[in-house]
Amino acid sequence: MTIIFGLTLLIILMYFAYPAYLYFVRSQAAQEKATGNIDRVSLVFLSYNGKPYIGEKINFLLRELASFPEYELIIIDDFSEDATHSILETFRNTKQVKIIQKTFHQGIAHSMNLAVSLARFDYIIFCDQRQKLSPNIVRNILEPLKSGSVGAVSGCLSCIDKDQKNSILRKHENFIKSQESKSGCLIGVYGPFYAIKKQHYTPVPENVILDDLYLSLKILQKSQIKLETNCTITDEDFSALYTFQRARRYLSGFLQLLKDKEVITGLSAKQKIMLFWHKYLRLSIPVLLFASYISLGLMIADGLIFFIFFVIITVLMVISVSSRLINHKFRFINLIRMNIYYFMAIIDIILLTPIKNLR
Repeated sequence: MTIIFGLTLLIILMYFAYPAYLYFVRSQAAQEKATGNIDRVSLVFLSYNGKPYIGEKINFLLRELASFPEYELIIIDDFSEDATHSILETFRNTKQVKIIQKTFHQGIAHSMNLAVSLARFDYIIFCDQRQKLSPNIVRNILEPLKSGSVGAVSGCLSCIDKDQKNSILRKHENFIKSQESKSGCLIGVYGPFYAIKKQHYTPVPENVILDDLYLSLKILQKSQIKLETNCTITDEDFSALYTFQRARRYLSGFLQLLKDKEVITGLSAKQKIMLFWHKYLRLSIPVLLFASYISLGLMIADGLIFFIFFVIITVLMVISVSSRLINHKFRFINLIRMNIYYFMAIIDIILLTPIKNLR
């Protein structure tokens, strides 16, 4: 039992030591002075059942694009089943707007590949529908692409959500990404808003789950990826977005990428270390935490203190997965719930799914 507790603590400490590693490698990134102007841009807007968002979002994007001498807004609607169609029709005759409405749902990767095949310009921005964006974000996201060594630029996810709640987890992730960016190896752009040079785009397989991470890893094989902190993406409350389905999707995506030898082997040694340290090491933490929890439960007969700790942790776990029913203010609860969902996803994918497939 002591070994389990010690191993859990060691892995957690290793995970949080990642920024120290980034400090030593960030100076290795090539620094080039940005030159010239970017006057032509293709902005790809990915739409699917976005009735509450798309009208306001498209108008915002058109205002942002208006300062460019040449631009196009390519809207790919992935066979929405709400009233998205009627809203898109109001933009049908708008200059520089191209609307593609699919006849059946084919997924984000298909939409991305289709949009890039239609794009006329060398600088492409991908944009999701739900999030709010900061002013001048289109100009700001393109600025680092003026450097010849940069192939993609990611916007920065705000740690303050639409309800003005502050997320420590998002703040931590932003810190990690900012340090990765300084080394030129941002391991995964923020999917809601990022820009690339068309020459660095690799068609994304339609079965890929984490399209933004897949594309990022392919781009890193040839050029740098940066984070632009002046491009703020504001999303919904973290606790409302983070569900079991989301955790299962991420885990499935990470495991899927491991099977793609071409993606992994194409990375440099430094990039592989960063990928596995940041993305994969933390997947072992929920399993070790659960093993520690079971070990603590087996120790309750050894003293009252073990029983008290076991009860406290159990109560926190119950509260964390019942967060929509209980009005708590403890941000630590989000971290507990996230680890519970990841553990459940690991059990479901690795143990239960193979059993179900045998039946």
